[in-house]
Amino acid sequence: MRTYFRLLRFLRPHLGVFGIAVGCILVSSVLEGIQLGGLIPLADRIITDKVVPTPTWAPGWLSGLIGWLNALEPMQLLIGFAFAIPVLFLLKGLFEFWQTFYINDATQRVLRDLRRALFERFTTLSLDYHARQPTGATMSRILYDTGVIQNTVTEGFYDLFYQSAKVAMFLAIALAINWKLAVVILLVGPLIAWPMVQIGKILKKLSHAAQSVMSQLNSTILEGISGIQIVQAFRMEQAVQEKFAAVNESSYRINRKLQKRMNFLSPLTEAIGAVGGAVIFWSGGRAVLSGEMTLGTFFVFLGAILSLIRPFKRLSRLHSINQQALAAGERIFEVLDTRPTVIEHPRARLLPRVHRDITYEHVSFQYDRQPVLRDVAITIPFGETLAIVGPSGGGKTTFVNLLPRFIDPSSGRVKMDSIDIRHVTLDSLRRQIGLVTQETMLFDDTVRANIAAGHPQASLDDIIAAAKAANAHTFISRLPKGYDTVIGERGKLLSGGERQRLAIARALLLDPPVLIFDEATSQLDAESEHLITETIDQIRTSRTVVIIAHRLSTVRLAHRIVLIQEGRIVESGRHDELLHKSPLYRRFCELQLIHAGPATSTHAPKAR
Repeated sequence: MRTYFRLLRFLRPHLGVFGIAVGCILVSSVLEGIQLGGLIPLADRIITDKVVPTPTWAPGWLSGLIGWLNALEPMQLLIGFAFAIPVLFLLKGLFEFWQTFYINDATQRVLRDLRRALFERFTTLSLDYHARQPTGATMSRILYDTGVIQNTVTEGFYDLFYQSAKVAMFLAIALAINWKLAVVILLVGPLIAWPMVQIGKILKKLSHAAQSVMSQLNSTILEGISGIQIVQAFRMEQAVQEKFAAVNESSYRINRKLQKRMNFLSPLTEAIGAVGGAVIFWSGGRAVLSGEMTLGTFFVFLGAILSLIRPFKRLSRLHSINQQALAAGERIFEVLDTRPTVIEHPRARLLPRVHRDITYEHVSFQYDRQPVLRDVAITIPFGETLAIVGPSGGGKTTFVNLLPRFIDPSSGRVKMDSIDIRHVTLDSLRRQIGLVTQETMLFDDTVRANIAAGHPQASLDDIIAAAKAANAHTFISRLPKGYDTVIGERGKLLSGGERQRLAIARALLLDPPVLIFDEATSQLDAESEHLITETIDQIRTSRTVVIIAHRLSTVRLAHRIVLIQEGRIVESGRHDELLHKSPLYRRFCELQLIHAGPATSTHAPKAR
């Protein structure tokens, strides 16, 4: 129930809208009761020309109304009914329209808020969470699980109020006419509730399984579509199709079981209700034949009993729908309850513009108890270009991910200008760092919007200046609409080198004092690599630049090269120094198939 009450909190801000819907539900239920009550004068005064009996419990206003009806001639009453019936149906239809409109409005508001809360949580969770969580599973939580919750609000809350109001109205009518017979209806309730509870337990387990399979289905679709080039190049179409077919079949089987059990409740409750209805029909018929009850009263009583069948059927589904919602809610709150591993300090202060050293003080990091960095200690003077090389899996990316606090060290600390970066705000820290990654992430938007992604208020002049600094202005000017050209999903309308230069322009727009290039040239052709290397050489003035590279053309730009192996710094020095003293570095150079001649004349600033 805790999960259910937490879901209700999302409805709290919209109680006004939901209250209007409930009000309309109550009015339409009363109008439905009035329509049913009209059968008494219709049968007794118009059809059989008998006096409508006045119940002993009737209040004064009701006794007066019955007396007035009995005083009317049948033809007068018939004319009155001819006018009243359309009006009643029109009013009831209007209130049913508004109750459906407002309940759907409340539903959409809850769905909007749930999806927003989930997306905001996902965007604030640390990189270690996203490394473990498949993208398809994330999409499933935001789209599928929230959709299940939407059905609960639409059907569950709506039926809870609407069908309950109808049950209360019709049961009150039945009790008022003949309470002894109406007690039979009350005995039907427990007979319906027991199978509902038992089937509901099964449905909750099946709902968990269905939502898990939906995550797999989303992941399989995402892999197949995003990797279509590889799929076709390696003739994997059949394998991918078979994988999808297997997961799709699992989804079909689980959802079939769900529907089978949900749909079983309806005929079961109907059968139980029919037995009760038969008893009432027999008893009421005898009362009419013996003169204990008028025909009109019996019609209303029977109509009230029959009108209870549909609400009971809808309410019997309510438990199963809620069990599905609880399963989805548990998955949603599992995400909302997850906290980032990188947390801003309560008294974090703004980091002034960096102008001194970056220091790693005996930093270690482990991922799932596996050491990635081991006791790394290094000082990077401001203005130095530092290249990090080494075998794959050695810890190079982890080393640079510590700087913007995508992750925090397991031990030790990272300092900028002698300030522990865990004691400054994340915003002020990350504003000081420009990042260009190997897998360039661009958005399906204009060139201008992509460059200004981190600074939406930037002027066009500033954007053009950043593009020029990144050697991107020339090719942008040749695009059909220049800076207003939409570049497609992930920038697919551009070449690899063009995408990287846009990424560099995006990093430069904020004029960061620290730049990180994480294998930014590893997947480029020679010409694009040359342009990117030339760009890095031009923009590194008065900045600290950290480069992870596998290409000698990029490495040789560095004032200092650090060799990382198995999470440790094993060598450090200039290119020509390392060629002489490090067999591992010489091996690295040989693998590049490039002549490892003397480095260009670059001088590192003195460490302070």
